[in-house]
Amino acid sequence: MRKIEGYDIQYDFSGFRKMADLITFDGPLLSHYVSPKGDDYLFYWVDRDSQNNRWLVLRVSLASLQKYIGKKITLLELIETPNDGYLYSVDVDNDIHYHNIKLVQPSAIPEDYLPEADSYYEFEPVPAEDARELMTYELTIPYNERTRFEEILHKIGFPVSALKKVVTQAAIF
Repeated sequence: MRKIEGYDIQYDFSGFRKMADLITFDGPLLSHYVSPKGDDYLFYWVDRDSQNNRWLVLRVSLASLQKYIGKKITLLELIETPNDGYLYSVDVDNDIHYHNIKLVQPSAIPEDYLPEADSYYEFEPVPAEDARELMTYELTIPYNERTRFEEILHKIGFPVSALKKVVTQAAIF
C-alpha cells in the first residue's frame, strides 16, 4: 500500500453504523456510516494488501451527501473539501479491526487514491440490512401547498405534529 503522510491518532470507528453501500463492485467501494453521535461519514476504499483494506474516511454534512447523491457535486469534491478540513486514512483487517489510523490533509492523499474529476454519483444505494428502518426519503412540497398536504396527512391518520418535529430539524437548501 502507498505511504500516506499524516498524524498517527487513536480513533474508535467500531461504534459506527453502516447505513448503505453507495458504490459496490465485488464488495463495497463507498459506504455511508453514521457515528454514535449521529454524524454522517463516507468510507471510500482505496487500496489493499494481504492483511488490510485501506479506506479514506471523511465526515460529511447531510446537505453535501444529498448533493453528491443528487449529482450536483462529485466524490472528488467531497474528498478535497471535507467538513473538518481533514480526513482519516484507516486500515481495516479481515476481523474488522482498525489499524494505522492517520489524520490526513486532502493534499497529502496520493493521486492514484483519488476518484476522477467527473466522479458524479451514478448508482443506487444499497441499504444495510440493519439500517433499513432508519432510511429517510426526501419530499419536496411547494410552500403554497403545505396546508393541503397537511390536510391529506390528517385524513389518512398520519400524525402531522410528528412531521412538524422532523421538518423543523431538516436541512434547508
